[in-house]
Amino acid sequence: MASTPAHDNRKYERIKLFLPGQLFNPLNEQSVECKVLNLSAGGAAVQCDAKFPVGLTLVLYIENFGRFEGKTIVHASGQLALEFAIGEGKRGRLKDMIKSFAADGVAGVTQMRQHSRMPSLISGSITRANGEHISCDVLDISLDGVSLRTSIRPQVGEIINLGRTRGRVVRHHQDGIAVQYVREAGRAA
Repeated sequence: MASTPAHDNRKYERIKLFLPGQLFNPLNEQSVECKVLNLSAGGAAVQCDAKFPVGLTLVLYIENFGRFEGKTIVHASGQLALEFAIGEGKRGRLKDMIKSFAADGVAGVTQMRQHSRMPSLISGSITRANGEHISCDVLDISLDGVSLRTSIRPQVGEIINLGRTRGRVVRHHQDGIAVQYVREAGRAA
């Protein structure tokens, strides 16, 4: 988006950046690589090869920032944007992360992680819903999830078992997958 005075009335401050991301479509459980061009507490503009209809709910994953659900907006220029549908607590954390990014870059954001990650050298396996066992190495682990090195990558959205812990594959990365733990309590069936 061009920076013009017409954009000065935005509700949230927007910063320009060029970070890798992934867009996940929950309807078909597919994800595509994208570049996040700008970001605010209200949404993001992204560049990707895929086309999405207006009003589609997608999940945007931005490395070090996290996951954000939002509805698609397609501007006249053809640029894709997401209007985030997030709670005020997450919006407040995102505002803080944006300020930290503006001041210190990615290093400032990684220091703000809600749950710090611990490097790990554990090898093991995950079990898919169909019973298939996949060997993996734990790259890092936090209270929210785990990053695994594995050559076989279950689809984004798939529920897997890590021992007695269940998790959802939330993205693919260069070495394998990222998994967010699934909390059993409070989940409606």
